[in-house]
Amino acid sequence: MNTRAADREGLLGRRVLVLMGGYGAGKTQLAINLSLQRARAGRRVALVDLDLVNPYFRSREISERLSEEGVRVIRPEGDLAFAENPSLPAQIAGVLRDRSMDVVLDVGGNENGAAIVGRYHDLLQGRDIAVLQVVNVFRPFSTSVAEIEELRLVMENRSHLKVQGWINNSNLQDWTTLADWEKSGEVLADLVKASRIPLVGCGVNPEWAEALGLVWQPEWIPVKRYLKLGWKGSKRE
Repeated sequence: MNTRAADREGLLGRRVLVLMGGYGAGKTQLAINLSLQRARAGRRVALVDLDLVNPYFRSREISERLSEEGVRVIRPEGDLAFAENPSLPAQIAGVLRDRSMDVVLDVGGNENGAAIVGRYHDLLQGRDIAVLQVVNVFRPFSTSVAEIEELRLVMENRSHLKVQGWINNSNLQDWTTLADWEKSGEVLADLVKASRIPLVGCGVNPEWAEALGLVWQPEWIPVKRYLKLGWKGSKRE
């Protein structure tokens, strides 16, 4: 599965990454990995949790681990999942304005999540911002080009942001086969043609790739599993 190197470096290397996508796309795992990679490279990093429905970062264990690695976690406090107009930390705007700080935003996987990040759309303009849609073709409402494009348009409309690149993060966790991976590549290739939006990277679990004897590719983003997520059950779910 090929990407254009210029697209990958130009977008994934930007100071602020906005990760949007549907439920179960793997945005949170990806956000953790991208944040840790930057912190380990000596960069100042903030990971902003804008997913009010699935509050993974409100787990003390996860937050403390990220903090120990040099990642600053910014998240709403309390139970805001059902708040009509949730109050968000003032630090979010602060880190977006701080040009010495890299920022990864984990956006909620529905139109409400997109609306929340849309509050910051005036700060999410410019050449140091990348808005990326994370895709897992094995999750509901993301199984075809038409479904993925429909979700993109909804997210763009609610966030007032334009998706600039795709990340193929397709997997079935422990049940992912090489055939599954190749199938996802075909869907993404069709998606790129239909949308005229580039594929900028592919999330790949290094342990999975090693088990299959795959040669690591430059466009692959190593995505180790730091969270045990709720939808893991069976390949037929």
